[in-house]
Order: sequence, then structure tokens, then C-alpha cells
Amino acid sequence: MKLKRWPELHSFLSTCFSDGDAGVDANADLRAAESFASSAPLARRQGVAAQGRALLSDPDFPLEELGTEANRWFGDTGEARDWLKSVLGVIESSLAGESAEGSVQVKDSNGAVLSEGDTVQVIKDLKVRGGSSDLKRGTTIKKIHLIDDPEAIECRVEGSTLVLKTCFLKKV
Repeated sequence: MKLKRWPELHSFLSTCFSDGDAGVDANADLRAAESFASSAPLARRQGVAAQGRALLSDPDFPLEELGTEANRWFGDTGEARDWLKSVLGVIESSLAGESAEGSVQVKDSNGAVLSEGDTVQVIKDLKVRGGSSDLKRGTTIKKIHLIDDPEAIECRVEGSTLVLKTCFLKKV
């Protein structure tokens, strides 16, 4: 059960590759990977790609388990690694294409580009829903986290995780 260490990759292999495609068409696996790359959320594709790279670098490559989960029979470890590299290549190319064409920049209230881990300052008193205290103007927030929404960031303030609109923040 070595493949269970990579849950995203395990789920991808067991759901995207069916028995019916095995050996029928050499490009069926690549089409299945393209279908996954076009429909899966960005975070899931990134997880599968990262876990696939980790599996490829594992010296104790789980050949039997990979074949079972992907519904494929591999003659040796080299063949399995080549197959996995080609499938991951499709997914990684979709990630590279997306970051090049659709990279969304997150900007603060002044138009400065925000990046992961930046420090920002609140420019207006904000009421925190479900919280006992409000965020006062001038509060400094360190180590922000960018999310899929270009108009919001995620951060931790006083032990609570908050999602804040970028129009109420300025980069420090």
C-alpha cells in the first residue's frame, strides 16, 4: 500500500484510467490525462503533478501497485516510469499553459501586486463576522496566502483564519 502515501495521485490513477482503454489505443491514456487536466481544479492538478514527481523519485518504486491502480500491466519499472512521465507531462503542460496565459495578479487597494507571504495593512475598520473583535485601521497582517479569488486573500489574525477583500488592504 505504498501508493497510499500519495492520495491525490492514487485517486487520479484509480478514477481516470479504465480497463476498457488498456492496450486498445496507445493515445487513450494521454486523452484521459488531457480530460483530467481540462476539468480538474488547479489545486488537484498541482497535487497530482507534485505527488507524481515524488513517486518517480522514489527508489522503491511500487510497480505492482501502480499497475493495479492504473489498470495497466507494466513489464518492468522503466516502462512504468516512462508511462507515468508521459501522463504527468500532459498534466504539467496544462499547469504551465495556465500560469502563462491565465495568471491572475492579486492587487491591493493602490494597485500594488501582492504575492504569497507579503505583509499588508488594513486601510479601514472592518467588522469580523462571527468574531468578538473588529479589525482596526492600521492593523498589520503578515504572511498572507493567495487564494483562487483575485479580489481576496487569506490570512491569520489573532489565531483566526480570515479571508479579506484586497480593496481594504495596502502592501507594506
